Amino acid sequence: MLLVMPQPLNREVLDSFFEASNARFEEEIQDHLATLNIIVIGRVSSGKSSLINALLGKVRKNSLFKVRAESGVTQQVQCLRLNDRVRLIDSPGLDDVRTGNSSITRKFLERVDVGILVVDGSSDARQKQHLDDLRRQCAHVFVVFNKIDEYDKWQPLVLERVIDQWKQDLGIETIYPTSAFGYDPEVHHSMKLDIRGVDALKTDIESLLQQRWQDIVNIRAFSETRTAAIEILANAMLKLTEQAFTPKSSPYILGTLAIAVAEIQYLFLGKTPTGLETRNIMALFSSGRPCAWGFLWTGGSLAPNLILDLPLANRAIADGLAMLLALVEMLRREVAFTKINAEAELALYHQAVVANLAHTTPDKWKDLSFWHSLLPSLLTPSTLSAVVDAT
Repeated sequence: MLLVMPQPLNREVLDSFFEASNARFEEEIQDHLATLNIIVIGRVSSGKSSLINALLGKVRKNSLFKVRAESGVTQQVQCLRLNDRVRLIDSPGLDDVRTGNSSITRKFLERVDVGILVVDGSSDARQKQHLDDLRRQCAHVFVVFNKIDEYDKWQPLVLERVIDQWKQDLGIETIYPTSAFGYDPEVHHSMKLDIRGVDALKTDIESLLQQRWQDIVNIRAFSETRTAAIEILANAMLKLTEQAFTPKSSPYILGTLAIAVAEIQYLFLGKTPTGLETRNIMALFSSGRPCAWGFLWTGGSLAPNLILDLPLANRAIADGLAMLLALVEMLRREVAFTKINAEAELALYHQAVVANLAHTTPDKWKDLSFWHSLLPSLLTPSTLSAVVDAT
């Protein structure tokens, strides 16, 4: 795999590039660092919205998420900010997630902290693919078997068998059986809400969120910031890889890099940077050896027929990673952020990145475990020394 070295980028183009993106920097960075995102995914008929209303403890007349009476009707994304920390998202049906009509859902999936997969009825092994999608985007996934009220007419053993089959097909040990009957607008008003199993699910979600938020707040208290930095970089590079090999994705690449830069600054400095501060850091690293996402911005904006420029995609991976690694090292050693220092660190890390990626393929780059295995060596000074000596 040949990784092409970057060429000089016109400064006016770079300034225009940052100017057009500054407002989105501010919004994306602040929102990402301040919010925990929960997404609920499942087939349209699985009772997702009813489950959400039950989790929120809503009565029928005061339900927050609209429940569709027609089976198979695709919903629009519904988003609710529960408080200033937590945002809950009810997605369209799972069938849409893997088609061209689900760009909104896929965008949310890129920024998910907790995923909830809602299933119902007989086991469907095809939903293992949807579970894997969630797992690739977030560390914590809850699987809910909804509509257990529909099994009340059968012996308890029938429900147990169905749940066991779901566990086997999905390859999991824990499923939360729930009922959230009664929110459908076509249910007769005399029927009472039938809410079961929701409290156990809610308790575990709240416990996880409390710990997750504490982890974010106390990120600087980690005894080993290197581990935290590797986690930030690994997740950023996974997203960057997916975006770099998608036509017309340059705005998302910029956002991914900006968020990673902001998270790294927060890790070492203990404060959330503004969009302007993040923009200035990225511009500093781009002044001498401009990173390829600048080329993707200009080239992607002009590329006809959504044709993907693979050399540019390769550069985006190499240059983006080099910039993030250089930033980590400068913050770790408390190096002054000058043009000369930034250019020197970037050049050093670019050599190391190219040397390590040259014998791999983009298929490997799309695996989070690849980045987890690669990054520790790139953050080791001896690795960089070996690369420099070899050149």
